[in-house]
Amino acid sequence: MKRILVGGLILVLLVALAAGCGKKDAGVLRVGTEPGYAPMEFQENGKIVGFDIDLIEAIAKEMGREKVEFIAVDWDGIIPGLLNGNFDCIISAMTITDERKAQINFSDPYFQAGLLILVRKDNTTIKDVEDLDGRAVGVQGNTTADLWLTDNMKGVRVVRFKGNPEAVQELKNGGVDAVVADNAIIMWESVKDPTLKVVSYTPFTVEQYGIGVKKGNDQLLDEINAALTKLRENGKYDEIFKKWFKTE
Repeated sequence: MKRILVGGLILVLLVALAAGCGKKDAGVLRVGTEPGYAPMEFQENGKIVGFDIDLIEAIAKEMGREKVEFIAVDWDGIIPGLLNGNFDCIISAMTITDERKAQINFSDPYFQAGLLILVRKDNTTIKDVEDLDGRAVGVQGNTTADLWLTDNMKGVRVVRFKGNPEAVQELKNGGVDAVVADNAIIMWESVKDPTLKVVSYTPFTVEQYGIGVKKGNDQLLDEINAALTKLRENGKYDEIFKKWFKTE
């Protein structure tokens, strides 16, 4: 009888411990991001910051999560990481595309984006996207910039880099004639470095960013969408936007 009671007590303790761990884990939102895409997500003083970072933290708070854990990952590994369960969701300036929707689900769009061209300030020959023909153009590999140029500009020599910072550095070094990336990134780089300029502030593509969630995780997706809607309604989204982007 004593053995049975001890065993029962151990079983009760294990169940209680498991329940406590589950509750703790439920309070943490694990987020995958590629922090080389300022001002959306980037490293500053050893911390990941940016528009996306502030937004997902506000979403998590609205969802009742106690903490957000950011997991930095290379761009090429970000969707595989989500599929492998390394994190719960992705926020990383990820454009919603049919190809990506075949692999993962997306939240409602949270940011309107589009491609722009960055050149050195002394460049007077590249004035629009057609002028990229015959040029070497730097992009972050496997992004919409890479895919769009590859599919639509056969005369362009697409030079792929691990991240946009490397592409921009090669532009400064004279190794490429231009860099193509999303509008937020291009405008950020042009403001940060006066030796660079934006060819035109009108994007030549229309894109929307979404938060990526593993297929089948419908509850998390619904919670993210509900929180995003609430942040738009209560003005918090606009507050975060104005922090990172000029609105005048």
